[in-house]
Amino acid sequence: MRSSGLRRSWPRCQRSVVADRRQPPRAASGADPGARAPGGGELHPVSNGPALYTTWRDTTHPKKHHFIPQFLLQHFAGQRAKLVIHQVMSERRFNSTVRDVGHRNLGHSVYWPGREPDHVSMEAAMCDIEGEAATAVRELMQDRARAIPNYARHALAWLLALQWPRSRFLMHVLAKGIGAEDGGLSNEEFQTHMMTMVSRSVIEPWHLRNDDDAHYKNQWNPLAYALLASDMHWSCYRPRGGGLLVSDNPVCLSGVVGTPPPGIPVGFFNHGVATGFHGFRRLTVPLASGLAVIISRDPQDSSRLRAADINRFTVFNSREFVAHAPEWPKSHPRLAQDLPYLLETQRMVAPAFLQDYAPGGRA
Repeated sequence: MRSSGLRRSWPRCQRSVVADRRQPPRAASGADPGARAPGGGELHPVSNGPALYTTWRDTTHPKKHHFIPQFLLQHFAGQRAKLVIHQVMSERRFNSTVRDVGHRNLGHSVYWPGREPDHVSMEAAMCDIEGEAATAVRELMQDRARAIPNYARHALAWLLALQWPRSRFLMHVLAKGIGAEDGGLSNEEFQTHMMTMVSRSVIEPWHLRNDDDAHYKNQWNPLAYALLASDMHWSCYRPRGGGLLVSDNPVCLSGVVGTPPPGIPVGFFNHGVATGFHGFRRLTVPLASGLAVIISRDPQDSSRLRAADINRFTVFNSREFVAHAPEWPKSHPRLAQDLPYLLETQRMVAPAFLQDYAPGGRA
């Protein structure tokens, strides 16, 4: 990377307030009482005891916490940030906007006993990672090369490392796995546990990634480590005329390497299940209607895959919705003909692993 993650700030993003756990809670450098929050309000420090980060209270905080970065959705939207949304399981189709999709109200807030709810700290910390990735994506969109610079690989790897644990589907699965509801754990308590996990597994390692004094295990994240390994081949794919789709899950895993797990149909691996971070063959990331990144253990994938393949993996890895610009069906009729079939296939296969996931429910 080109500079330390502990000091770099990005346009339109409040600097992260995640603190080094070896030091007492403190305000981020340069963030004074009365500084502007991500939502435009004033930031006021609040004592947070042994918390993983310094809490900031913002009286005008935004309620919509996006688990899909708005900068990413914007690259697929039409005029006035318009999107057409296809809900995966309900079969509903409706018009929306970048701001009004891919979010949960207060979905990244934390609730500590005896303290005021913290609606700002996690949003600000995530904004740092998103801001670095947004800069990398913008530069890739301005370039025409297939090769991806090292700094952009790191920025995107950490964005994907963030996307994985803050997935609402994953939160749903984990809540069911531990019996959160049956055990009397409230939505706020479970969400606080999940945000703590995101802080420890993604945000803290991201801040320490360039710190020579940090222990390796404190800089490590399993997905970022896998994506940046020497056996992974990174390449840009730019379909002529665009045509790519986006979904609620940009971490699109497909294929399998080695001996497949027994008893699982081969086609299931294209739906992003059953392989883990060390068993998938490739990961495709739609970044704009005319840009995707292919990360594969097979260097030939970059020359084999086409827009229809990328879209198939995007739909098959979706858990909540698939989206495109309103004019997309007319400008890409062949790809548009494929979409109903892909959605129908996903609706037939997904119940095997969705575990009753329903947008707007507990997740």
